[in-house]
Amino acid sequence: MGTKMTNAPVYFTLAQVRHNPVLSLESYIPGIQESMRKAGYADFQRATVVTLNLGSISSTSGDTKQDQPQQLRFERFTFSNMERTRGFILDQNSLSFQSTDYDTFATFYGAFLMGLEIAHKALSFSFSERIGIRYLDAVVPPGGESDLPKYLVPEVLGIGNRMSNDASVLQTFSETQIRTPVGNVLSRTIIQNSQQLAFPPDLQPIGLEPAERFKKIGGVYAIIDTDGSFEAREKFDLDTLKGKLHALHDEIIKVFEATVTEHALHSWR
Repeated sequence: MGTKMTNAPVYFTLAQVRHNPVLSLESYIPGIQESMRKAGYADFQRATVVTLNLGSISSTSGDTKQDQPQQLRFERFTFSNMERTRGFILDQNSLSFQSTDYDTFATFYGAFLMGLEIAHKALSFSFSERIGIRYLDAVVPPGGESDLPKYLVPEVLGIGNRMSNDASVLQTFSETQIRTPVGNVLSRTIIQNSQQLAFPPDLQPIGLEPAERFKKIGGVYAIIDTDGSFEAREKFDLDTLKGKLHALHDEIIKVFEATVTEHALHSWR
């Protein structure tokens, strides 16, 4: 994930900065869209997203009718490239950059900062309160399930290889949360038998297409989901954000390399 790999397992990457709410966001969209278009992100979409605020439900006794969950609506704007392999998601509280054609961190990081500068120039963010980077890697050994131990360390393999031959393991899940000096890293490894590329329930690519080589995934494979984040309310400063993104990425690499074997790294280089 640092230097370019010939056969990198990364199939989806997301970077995000959560900022102070901008309730008048829609009035700034024409200018932002024009800048994004000139930067190569001409595929513009808008959507109204509806969520439920379960915290609004009150508990009462007797025959009093309970309040219904409160519906929250907000506008979401996406700016993607023509190939639909990378793009930005902007709403009132955050700017995200997603990619399905990851090259190197320098390329990914540079594109995200470009979009962040465009948004900040238009909206003049006051503060940031969360910075995050998340990687999804697909580990697909050529020999299938029997080769997984060559690619993943024993700590994330589960007990599948200890079961009898007539038992079929449907899924193995491993999760580790690590606190580092620069933020938290959450590492999940999911081994499953699936006929298509899977995404975690809380993370779906919006308007993007997976790379062709990942569309052909089937059978037993593993997903490594590595999520690094720093949470604190600080004055919005691009240079500070740049430093934190680099630091988080360094920690993500350490955790990823602790999850896979030397054989795996050699086969991907």
